[in-house]
Amino acid sequence: IRLTTKEVMKLNVVQDLAARTLLVILAAAVVQDFMYMKISNRLILMGILFSLAFGLMTGGLRQVLYVLVNISFPVFVLYLFYLLGVLGAGDIKLFSLIGGFTNFKLLTGCMFYSFVAAAVIAVGKMLYNRNLRISVFKAGIFFRSIPREGLVSYHKEWAERRNLMHFSVPILIGYMVAVLHWKLYR
Repeated sequence: IRLTTKEVMKLNVVQDLAARTLLVILAAAVVQDFMYMKISNRLILMGILFSLAFGLMTGGLRQVLYVLVNISFPVFVLYLFYLLGVLGAGDIKLFSLIGGFTNFKLLTGCMFYSFVAAAVIAVGKMLYNRNLRISVFKAGIFFRSIPREGLVSYHKEWAERRNLMHFSVPILIGYMVAVLHWKLYR
C-alpha cells in the first residue's frame, strides 16, 4: 500500500502524539508509585484504551490485534518475577502498556534496559546503604532454597526494606533509552 505525503504526515503526527501520551502516562505512574507504592489500575486502563485507539488510527483492526499481542507478552514473560516478589503487578502492567504503544522490538528493548537500569540502581542503593555483601549473600541463599522450598516471595522473606525500589523509575529510564537506541540505530 502506497501512502500519500499527506497520509504519511498524518501517520507521523499520530505516532508522535502516541509517544508523548505514553511518556506522560509513564511519568504519572512514577509519581503514583512514589506517593502510594502502587500504580492505579485506572491509569493503566486509560493507557491501554489510548494504545488501542492509536492502533486503530494507525493501522486499523490488524494493528489493534498487534497491540493486544504486545500487551499480553510482558504478562507471560514476567509472571515468574511477580511470583518471586521481584516485580509488582503494576510494574508488569506498565510493561504491557508500553507494548500497547510500541512495536515488539522496542518493547523488548525497553524491558532489557529497564532491568539494566534496575540493577545499576539496586547496586547503587546497596553501596549507599553499605549492605551490598549481606544482600548478595541473602540472594544466594534465597535462590539455593527454591528447589527445596518452592517459590517464596523474595520481597516478603528476604529483602531489606531500605533496598526496595520503585520499579517504575527503571521502566521509565528503560523506555527512554530504548527509544533513543531505536532512533539512533534504525
